[in-house]
Amino acid sequence: MELAGRSRTPSGSRDPGRKTGTHLSEPVLAQVKNTVAGALEALSEDRSVVVTGAAGTGKSTAMAGILAGLGDRYSVLQLRGAASWAGKPFAGLFWLLSELPPETLSNPVYVLQYLRRVLKDKAAGRRLVLAIENVEDMDEATVAVLLQLCRTGSALMLATVRDLSACTGEFVRWWSEESVHREGLEPLRSGGTRVLLEGLAGGRVSNRLVVQVQARSRGNPLLSALFLREQMDAGTVVRRRGTWVWTGSVSYSGALAERMEAETGGLSTAERFAADVLAVCGALPVLLLLQVADPPAVERLEQDLLVSSGSAGTLRFKDPLLAEAAAALVPPGRAAEIRSRLAAVQSRQTAEYTRNPPHAADIAAVRAAVQEAGDLSRCGRWTEASAAARTGLELADRYGITGRQRRDLLSELFCVFLRCGELRHAADVLAQTDKAAEGMELRGGNDLCEGIVQVLGGRADRALDSLQRALAQFEEEGTGDLVPLAGTAAAYACVLLDDGDAARSYLSAAGPGTRQRREGANASSTDAGARSSDWETALTRSFSELCAVHGVSVPGDNGGFTAAVPSGTPRDLPTSMLVLTAAALHGRPGAAEELREAAAGCSGDSAQMYLELAEGLTARRPASLLRAAERAHSLGQYLTAYGAAGGAVRLAREQSDRARLRAARRLENASYRLLRAANSVADRLPELSDFERELALGAAAGKSSSQLAGGLHLSPRTVDWHLGRIFQKLRVSGRTELRECLEAERPRS
Repeated sequence: MELAGRSRTPSGSRDPGRKTGTHLSEPVLAQVKNTVAGALEALSEDRSVVVTGAAGTGKSTAMAGILAGLGDRYSVLQLRGAASWAGKPFAGLFWLLSELPPETLSNPVYVLQYLRRVLKDKAAGRRLVLAIENVEDMDEATVAVLLQLCRTGSALMLATVRDLSACTGEFVRWWSEESVHREGLEPLRSGGTRVLLEGLAGGRVSNRLVVQVQARSRGNPLLSALFLREQMDAGTVVRRRGTWVWTGSVSYSGALAERMEAETGGLSTAERFAADVLAVCGALPVLLLLQVADPPAVERLEQDLLVSSGSAGTLRFKDPLLAEAAAALVPPGRAAEIRSRLAAVQSRQTAEYTRNPPHAADIAAVRAAVQEAGDLSRCGRWTEASAAARTGLELADRYGITGRQRRDLLSELFCVFLRCGELRHAADVLAQTDKAAEGMELRGGNDLCEGIVQVLGGRADRALDSLQRALAQFEEEGTGDLVPLAGTAAAYACVLLDDGDAARSYLSAAGPGTRQRREGANASSTDAGARSSDWETALTRSFSELCAVHGVSVPGDNGGFTAAVPSGTPRDLPTSMLVLTAAALHGRPGAAEELREAAAGCSGDSAQMYLELAEGLTARRPASLLRAAERAHSLGQYLTAYGAAGGAVRLAREQSDRARLRAARRLENASYRLLRAANSVADRLPELSDFERELALGAAAGKSSSQLAGGLHLSPRTVDWHLGRIFQKLRVSGRTELRECLEAERPRS
């Protein structure tokens, strides 16, 4: 049943994406899938559903998915609000009410009775669902009647709402009742945007591309899809090494230009000029804008939601993508005129605002804490460095530091936690960039930073994926300053994946030619100086040495160092520990003693881990190795945890220390499962035979050996023997650990 406003085409000139035909059904976003599932469950429980979310967040896709999931026992009446109907009573139902005499429309009771009778006949015994898009654009009388149908049990409502505050008071009160199931579609974070872009592009994308799209769309899925498709069509997003990367150019000649015209086509001359001012200059203080543009025109732009208030009393376009498209379409002569007029009316207040941005003292306090953390981390005082870094994070959150300043602070703190050996905290810092609605990358790029964290933790497959994305983006940008670091890290990842040929290829690519390009590229850039830091060089050197520890090098290496590392470079304490640890676990003579001497003057969990590891290896103490493995695992150093726990297993078995043997084996298995995606229990289950898989799942479900034996006509002892082999294949210590792994690895819908 489709009536009154049933068209699926958005109405109103302010809907983003109009005329573009952009849909999000492929790929369906996880949050949309969750919304569909939650709504269908609520409707099956005879509860109405309201889905809220800004334009472009996927409400229409969710509505379509919900309607497609309804069974034959439902009858659906589809309605759509329109701004032009808001002031006309029952305009949203005019097709249904067209047979009524006009004078009866003034009596809501009669209208309600008529609707209940008509809809009951059309439903033909099925449960009626009122599927309404954009409730806020419906007139008050229509909303009141539809709500009464729901309250009396005559129908269920499935509604989407862009702006709840624009709905009638009666609808808001009904929405807040317990009988209504509420679903909210939020703007995507960077991780969700990556999933969307990779689904649309049909392949992996670099984090630089994700950040650039996120900065323009602010997580709006519709705008993200629109922007990506236009750039792919224009060739401003290209594929390098199997990865879609950002070229730095932007096209606004197709659907984006059409969208801009749809948004601004009805503006008056004064409104158009005010919009052009914001397009050319970006966010402007309100007082400054009002001195250049017509105040009533600015007010009308705010009322039409074309512009919105920013921080510190500024105005800007409602979304960056619209602002960029508008700026690209302003003629050069008009842009020059606007800049000239702004320069003429620049006030002392604005100049003072520019010279002394707000929170200057707060930013200085955060910077001091972060600088202290960096200094402490370099000399091995990792307990104090970690505490100072956490203080810096807390202050940054407390003072609301955002934008480039927050990016710089997070970049420094990321390096601090890496030096301290706290990989989990470094990963947490990296994850904070995902919370920035406008998109954010740490210095060097999130793909590179993610790859470094993962490869240092021993998770080589995840690391290589990120590092390949980073190298593809660096190739497109033509910036070679970070290629040696990314290349040697990728080489080490390949070593851990037992691919020596690929590792040598990466090491060769990070040789002298790359270094020369690095020294010549971006020589005047302030970022280049930061990127070519001692820390970058030290990490590059360490990755080269880690490859050499595993017996992988290239011709011309100097003691395991690639030519990408300048000769005479001083040793770095934190990174030298990484190499000594790997060498000690591989049984290199004297490495454990050197590690103990180096860690003796340091503090913190990682220093204690190094000391316990050295003691366990030199004195053959399984207890020390087990403690080292536990600390390494808690720090996110899973490869070290796996090696130390494996050593503890061997020594505990030799010394008949059963208690430590069980604990060490459990930790060894847990670390092993984290090293590669294919090591997970869920991925290894298909490798079992049908018989073994049935036994494993039965044991995980809590069945005893006797219960399993009865169903298979075996003895409990035979079942235990088979389970022992199965647990060994899956790298779990028993039923409990198997159940925990399956629950933890279960896909989240």
